Amino acid sequence: MMFIFSVSTFHLVFADLLSNSLRQRIGDYDIQINTVPPMPILGQETRINVRITTVSNDPITDTPIMIRISDENKELIRTQPILLSSGHYPFNYVFNSSGVFLFSIDILNNLEIKDSDDSNKQLTFDFPIRVSGAFSAEITTLAIPITATVTVIGSFIAIMLFKKFRSSKRAV
Repeated sequence: MMFIFSVSTFHLVFADLLSNSLRQRIGDYDIQINTVPPMPILGQETRINVRITTVSNDPITDTPIMIRISDENKELIRTQPILLSSGHYPFNYVFNSSGVFLFSIDILNNLEIKDSDDSNKQLTFDFPIRVSGAFSAEITTLAIPITATVTVIGSFIAIMLFKKFRSSKRAV
């Protein structure tokens, strides 16, 4: 008796969920982005993580995308087509001013670049990114410790006043 075994190889891809992310769903695509740091700071490098899956949560592979960043007046950067291989793509950028920027992801039909013709675009996903100046980012990072300190001090004072009020009632 003869046994024939066939071994096939396959490529398994997982696109993990991004925490603290913005999410959009258009057609069969579900796109999430998040930034590191969570609040981008003027003049410092920001990593923008992109996760693209189908609506049924299957990672998109071998799909060309293009990334664009714009301010209110003009497009600041446009990448060449990028071929996604795992459903994730990290993009680093340094914002040179504070404000709200538009981070756009174009899912393309093919890898051809047509500067004047938008017929290559299949879908465009737009995400707002708020960039803070260095001073406002420092205040934001201090907000939680300041709030916690004020809460602890306020609780301590309230407990001391309650004990004093309670002991004065017993003395009467």
